[in-house]
Amino acid sequence: MLLEVRDVSVRYAGAVVLNGVSLNVNEGEIVTIIGSNGAGKTTILRTISGLKRPATGEIIFQGKKIEKTLAQNIVKMGIGHVPEGRDLFPGMPVVDNLKLGAYLQRDKNQIAQNLEKVFRTFPVLKA
Repeated sequence: MLLEVRDVSVRYAGAVVLNGVSLNVNEGEIVTIIGSNGAGKTTILRTISGLKRPATGEIIFQGKKIEKTLAQNIVKMGIGHVPEGRDLFPGMPVVDNLKLGAYLQRDKNQIAQNLEKVFRTFPVLKA
Protein backbone atom coordinates (compact mmCIF):
# COMPACT_ATOMS: atom_id res chain seq x y z
CA MET A 1 0.00 0.00 0.00
CA LEU A 2 1.45 3.35 -1.03
CA LEU A 3 -0.94 5.59 0.92
CA GLU A 4 -3.55 4.80 3.55
CA VAL A 5 -5.91 7.29 5.12
CA ARG A 6 -7.63 5.63 8.08
CA ASP A 7 -10.72 7.05 9.76
CA VAL A 8 -9.53 10.68 9.51
CA SER A 9 -11.61 13.45 11.02
CA VAL A 10 -10.73 17.12 10.60
CA ARG A 11 -12.08 20.21 12.32
CA TYR A 12 -12.00 23.91 11.48
CA ALA A 13 -12.68 26.21 14.43
CA GLY A 14 -14.22 23.29 16.31
CA ALA A 15 -16.63 22.32 13.52
CA VAL A 16 -16.20 18.81 12.12
CA VAL A 17 -15.65 19.11 8.36
CA LEU A 18 -14.46 15.54 7.72
CA ASN A 19 -15.67 12.61 9.77
CA GLY A 20 -14.13 9.16 9.49
CA VAL A 21 -12.67 9.43 5.98
CA SER A 22 -10.68 6.42 4.77
CA LEU A 23 -9.04 5.71 1.43
CA ASN A 24 -6.24 3.58 0.02
CA VAL A 25 -3.90 4.21 -2.89
CA ASN A 26 -1.80 1.36 -4.25
CA GLU A 27 1.44 1.82 -6.20
CA GLY A 28 0.64 2.77 -9.82
CA GLU A 29 -3.02 3.41 -9.07
CA ILE A 30 -4.94 6.59 -9.82
CA VAL A 31 -7.54 7.57 -7.24
CA THR A 32 -9.93 10.48 -7.63
CA ILE A 33 -11.86 12.37 -5.00
CA ILE A 34 -15.17 13.64 -6.31
CA GLY A 35 -17.78 15.72 -4.55
CA SER A 36 -19.69 18.94 -4.52
CA ASN A 37 -18.33 22.24 -3.24
CA GLY A 38 -17.84 22.04 0.50
CA ALA A 39 -17.72 18.24 0.58
CA GLY A 40 -14.14 18.17 1.94
CA LYS A 41 -12.04 17.36 -1.14
CA THR A 42 -9.52 20.13 -0.52
CA THR A 43 -9.51 19.47 3.22
CA ILE A 44 -8.51 15.81 2.80
CA LEU A 45 -5.75 16.78 0.35
CA ARG A 46 -4.49 19.51 2.68
CA THR A 47 -4.51 16.98 5.52
CA ILE A 48 -2.59 14.34 3.55
CA SER A 49 0.01 16.92 2.52
CA GLY A 50 0.47 18.14 6.11
CA LEU A 51 -1.11 21.56 5.72
CA LYS A 52 -3.92 20.59 8.11
CA ARG A 53 -3.73 18.23 11.10
CA PRO A 54 -6.36 15.54 11.59
CA ALA A 55 -8.28 15.57 14.86
CA THR A 56 -8.44 11.76 14.69
CA GLY A 57 -7.21 9.00 12.44
CA GLU A 58 -3.99 8.03 10.72
CA ILE A 59 -2.25 8.80 7.44
CA ILE A 60 0.32 6.22 6.40
CA PHE A 61 2.66 6.76 3.45
CA GLN A 62 4.96 3.90 2.40
CA GLY A 63 4.40 2.22 5.76
CA LYS A 64 5.21 5.31 7.86
CA LYS A 65 2.69 7.35 9.86
CA ILE A 66 2.82 10.95 8.63
CA GLU A 67 -0.19 12.68 10.20
CA LYS A 68 2.09 14.59 12.60
CA THR A 69 4.86 15.24 10.07
CA LEU A 70 5.61 18.80 8.95
CA ALA A 71 4.44 19.68 5.44
CA GLN A 72 7.97 20.41 4.19
CA ASN A 73 9.07 16.92 5.27
CA ILE A 74 6.04 15.34 3.58
CA VAL A 75 7.12 17.08 0.34
CA LYS A 76 10.58 15.53 0.74
CA MET A 77 8.90 12.11 0.96
CA GLY A 78 7.31 12.71 -2.44
CA ILE A 79 3.80 13.95 -1.65
CA GLY A 80 2.86 17.26 -3.23
CA HIS A 81 -0.30 19.32 -3.28
CA VAL A 82 -0.81 21.76 -6.13
CA PRO A 83 -3.86 24.00 -5.63
CA GLU A 84 -5.98 24.20 -8.77
CA GLY A 85 -6.91 27.51 -10.33
CA ARG A 86 -5.23 29.73 -7.77
CA ASP A 87 -2.74 31.56 -10.02
CA LEU A 88 -0.15 31.48 -7.25
CA PHE A 89 2.64 32.94 -9.37
CA PRO A 90 0.89 34.52 -12.38
CA GLY A 91 3.73 36.96 -13.08
CA MET A 92 6.33 34.21 -13.46
CA PRO A 93 7.09 32.55 -16.79
CA VAL A 94 5.71 29.04 -17.25
CA VAL A 95 9.17 27.45 -17.16
CA ASP A 96 9.92 29.08 -13.78
CA ASN A 97 6.60 27.82 -12.38
CA LEU A 98 7.53 24.32 -13.58
CA LYS A 99 11.00 24.54 -12.06
CA LEU A 100 9.44 25.21 -8.67
CA GLY A 101 8.40 21.57 -8.69
CA ALA A 102 12.07 20.56 -8.77
CA TYR A 103 13.34 22.71 -5.91
CA LEU A 104 14.39 19.63 -3.91
CA GLN A 105 16.32 18.15 -6.83
CA ARG A 106 19.99 18.95 -7.26
CA ASP A 107 20.69 17.10 -10.51
CA LYS A 108 20.45 19.77 -13.22
CA ASN A 109 20.51 17.17 -16.00
CA GLN A 110 17.58 15.31 -14.45
CA ILE A 111 15.65 18.58 -14.07
CA ALA A 112 16.25 19.37 -17.76
CA GLN A 113 15.14 15.85 -18.76
CA ASN A 114 11.99 16.20 -16.66
CA LEU A 115 11.19 19.56 -18.25
CA GLU A 116 11.60 18.09 -21.73
CA LYS A 117 9.23 15.26 -20.78
CA VAL A 118 6.66 17.81 -19.62
CA PHE A 119 7.06 19.78 -22.86
CA ARG A 120 6.62 16.60 -24.95
CA THR A 121 3.48 15.73 -22.98
CA PHE A 122 2.11 19.30 -22.99
CA PRO A 123 3.65 21.08 -26.02
CA VAL A 124 1.63 24.25 -25.40
CA LEU A 125 3.71 24.85 -22.25
CA LYS A 126 6.89 25.13 -24.30
CA ALA A 127 5.31 27.72 -26.57
